[in-house]
Amino acid sequence: MCFKFFDCCDGMNKAERAAFERKLLFGFTALTILGYLLEIIAVSTDSWLLFYIEGGLYQNATNTTLIRVYSGLWRICKVSRRVANDPSTQEERCDFHNFFPSKKEIIYDKTMDKQILDYMRTGCAFSIITILLMFLVHLFAVYTIRRPRYTIKRLTALIYLMTAACIVVMNEGFIRTTEYAHEHLPERFPTSANHEYGYSFALSWIVFVFYVCAGLVFLFTSHKRKAKMADSEDDLAVDEPVQLRR
Repeated sequence: MCFKFFDCCDGMNKAERAAFERKLLFGFTALTILGYLLEIIAVSTDSWLLFYIEGGLYQNATNTTLIRVYSGLWRICKVSRRVANDPSTQEERCDFHNFFPSKKEIIYDKTMDKQILDYMRTGCAFSIITILLMFLVHLFAVYTIRRPRYTIKRLTALIYLMTAACIVVMNEGFIRTTEYAHEHLPERFPTSANHEYGYSFALSWIVFVFYVCAGLVFLFTSHKRKAKMADSEDDLAVDEPVQLRR
């Protein structure tokens, strides 16, 4: 889909093509700014994973029946009832994930082990890296629109694609966390539960598509202008090498 934008450039003259490329870069920068906001929403909300327990699961430790659970990168929320068939006794509790438990906690807590902690830490670490890269790439993108040097366009494209790669690592880390918990930690992920990924997880993948497309657009518009192809002396000057002199 990203490549269709370039099909309409074939019949354009130099000035029209330059104007079209500038509008294209501006449009995709606006799209990725929207993606930046969506990714902040995705990372900060708890609807990455939802699972429901048909009939509920009685928990001896709390004398309650667990109805459903939803989890994000940072927190996990449990909805339970003191009386299984009485919705009026329903209560919800949210707790932050314990990313750095003590050795004693790892031994006695059946909802975690070293492997799942590694997956969780990876996902959260890359969520922070992703947000920082998103902020950085928009500084380069705005500068590129104002001063379209081909080297800056290529650098911006690279950062866009690096950001998309970080989103993949973050999402795959969450998938591995879910799969590992389902296979090895029944106390964390009851075998009788039906699970599905929530809107936060879907938003993250949508943002991934935005950033891949933006990276490709900046890359394919980063051609160096030769003297006879330049639209003006200013366009030619920005692609000339800078000579440092005393």
